[in-house]
Amino acid sequence: MNKSRHYLRLSDRGKGILMSLGGVFVLSPDSLLIRLAALDDFTLIFYRGLFPIFSISLILWLYYRNRFLSVLIAIGWAGIINGALFASVNITFISAIQKTSVANTLLFLSSAPIFAAILSLLVLRENQRPTTWLIIALSLLGIFIIGWGSYGSASLLGDLFALGCALFTACSAVLVRYKKDIDLVPSVIIGSFFTLCYALTSSPDLAITSVQLVYVGIIGFILIPCAFIVLTIAPRFANSAEVQLVYLLESILGPLWVWLVIKETPSLNTIVGGSILLISVAWFAHHTIREEAKLV
Repeated sequence: MNKSRHYLRLSDRGKGILMSLGGVFVLSPDSLLIRLAALDDFTLIFYRGLFPIFSISLILWLYYRNRFLSVLIAIGWAGIINGALFASVNITFISAIQKTSVANTLLFLSSAPIFAAILSLLVLRENQRPTTWLIIALSLLGIFIIGWGSYGSASLLGDLFALGCALFTACSAVLVRYKKDIDLVPSVIIGSFFTLCYALTSSPDLAITSVQLVYVGIIGFILIPCAFIVLTIAPRFANSAEVQLVYLLESILGPLWVWLVIKETPSLNTIVGGSILLISVAWFAHHTIREEAKLV
């Protein structure tokens, strides 16, 4: 008697959401490691640009082998632009973290899905599902609750950096989806080089202790390559706004790492707002994957 076996096959949209979940979990200790490294802005930006050049080049060389250079050249103008956007995300994120409160940074970064949704509609003619808009609204509510009481307490410049980071992130996601026929992962190498050059213009103090080297090494060799490779690939499968929505989980996972390691107890606002954010995005990811899965 033959027994048939059934497997769940994910659609492209389901794969994109699942990949985004993996990427955000990998990236989530980033803020903690930045705190532990305790480096000045430009020194940190320099090493965040330097290390991914080697790690991502190695990953791509192992994957493409003798096609590596041709794939790097094939990114064309889209890859150059995406590299510039990647560098801008790196620079504005560090500047925001250092110049404004974490709450303000999270508030403005949470606008990335909205920027992505608007740009997707204008550029790609992709309208969002009602459930996506609902989860975006709930996520914004969660972020607002997390930062309640601290908004406006930090510098305006830092807030603008955070807003710029959200916009650049959304632009990159939409560009990747627009040019999904091209592998734009090599553009992260270009973006890392741009990041490094930007830091060098301010003559950073490149002296670093062995402990700091471990922290920035984890960031540059593991977190950034893995997370941003996923962030570059995922919009080729799922809607750009939905990918950015999943990446909002970093807003609660980042402080959670700080709480577990540095023992900074989160406020009640953080717990309540973070719970809303976590539940909303988790439900969205679970619902999307189940909805898009096919039994074969």
